[in-house]
Amino acid sequence: MKYLITMLVIFAAAVALGTLLQNTAYVLLVYPPYRIEMSLKLFAVLFLLILVLGHWLMQLLSDTTRLPALVKKIRLERAQNNSRKLLDVTLRAYFEGRYQEAEKAALRAIKHGEASVIYSIIAARAAHELGASDRRDDYMAQAGQKFQGESTMRLLADTRSRFGQQEEIR
Repeated sequence: MKYLITMLVIFAAAVALGTLLQNTAYVLLVYPPYRIEMSLKLFAVLFLLILVLGHWLMQLLSDTTRLPALVKKIRLERAQNNSRKLLDVTLRAYFEGRYQEAEKAALRAIKHGEASVIYSIIAARAAHELGASDRRDDYMAQAGQKFQGESTMRLLADTRSRFGQQEEIR
């Protein structure tokens, strides 16, 4: 079907070109008191040029109206990319036993407005490993206040840190 349409367009263009080259007709445009007379060939070229220019302007206008959404999408992707990098740094530092760096990286992510509870929990676990139970409790309270829907992970981390603390006392 696509091949057929392409062939029809090519044949129509050939017929139009043949007619324009053999024809000595002219076009008369009248808008009182003005009168414009030009050859059919010039009119066809100008008409085609106006169509191409109009299409280009409409495309430019369409792209311009989509620009704010595109910029918003790019900014969101950049923020998500930075978030992933911060999560990598935080988790790597935590699992390598560098708890102070893990806590700092988690705090940096929280200050950048990360909406995941995992940063608060990692900061709390890192503070627990450093023996700072007051900071741990602050992070857990912060996680409970900000992230009501993610209570399972918060409760597991809180129970584990408290259980680990009681085990250390014995």
